[in-house]
Amino acid sequence: MASNSKRKSSSSGRSKPRRKIVIGEGSRSTTGEGASQRKVESSATRRRSGRTGTSRNLEKTPADRLVTQKRAERERRIRRQRVKATFTLTVAAVLVTGAIVGLNALYRSHLFAVREIEVLGNDQLSRERVLEIAAVPSDATLIRFPSDEVSERLNADPWIADAQVTRDFPETMRIRVTERVPVAYVDLGGADLFLVDAEGFVLGEQTAETTRTLMVVRDLEGVEPRIGEKTMSEPLLNSLNVLGGLSDSLRERTRAISAPSIDRTALMTTDDIEIVIGSAEDIAAKDEIARTILSEQEGKVVYINVRTVDRPVWRGLEE
Repeated sequence: MASNSKRKSSSSGRSKPRRKIVIGEGSRSTTGEGASQRKVESSATRRRSGRTGTSRNLEKTPADRLVTQKRAERERRIRRQRVKATFTLTVAAVLVTGAIVGLNALYRSHLFAVREIEVLGNDQLSRERVLEIAAVPSDATLIRFPSDEVSERLNADPWIADAQVTRDFPETMRIRVTERVPVAYVDLGGADLFLVDAEGFVLGEQTAETTRTLMVVRDLEGVEPRIGEKTMSEPLLNSLNVLGGLSDSLRERTRAISAPSIDRTALMTTDDIEIVIGSAEDIAAKDEIARTILSEQEGKVVYINVRTVDRPVWRGLEE
């Protein structure tokens, strides 16, 4: 028992009290939760310091400086391109606006005013008549050029097959017309005769005294010519085709074409010989046969029928 008491007394004599470090008000103990928090903060600080140090070291390398330099150059190049594009668009907009304003002013001005009108190709129509039909506006210019309107008015006239209107700077308008040429007049038994061209286009009405040199087409049935339109009469169209296929000698000897129908279409010569032609088909062969008979039976023949080329018929005075 005595020895146990000594060991206890000796142990208690060696033990020392714990010491605390107090730093002012609000100080924290070096043990427990405060120490753990400081370790966490210290570790985070070291990590940040490590990253910062690494980044700084990388920026200082030649490769990083080269990358940074290239990026800066690229950005400067992009900025220059944007400035250049903006400048180009601005200049283009100014030029376009100026051009529009200038052209509008030129269009409305009296520069290049039409002071002379030249008429070409007219024969049946006088120059005055062509100008009357054209009705060129008094304020027309070679810039404000009414070519479409003038051409439309001219082409609407029955006597004009085609009209072209062009400009000749600095002051001339040129009108070139292609006239329809009358080849015959249609006698329907009235006082006036209808002029037609080779295509059957009805040009107008005239008296017989003014058209003595033209062929007469007569004896037509049911024909109603309309000025400015092409005839729909088949006998009349056939007669015009017959007329167009005749030789000069036979045409000169013919004074009229009788056309009650296509089959009965006949030439009436100046010496009262009737030559039945019929259809205009094979007109060259029919013409040659008729001229041969007229030549061989001169003074005897009064009727020739060449409607069928391989079986021509003729009759003389006695018959």
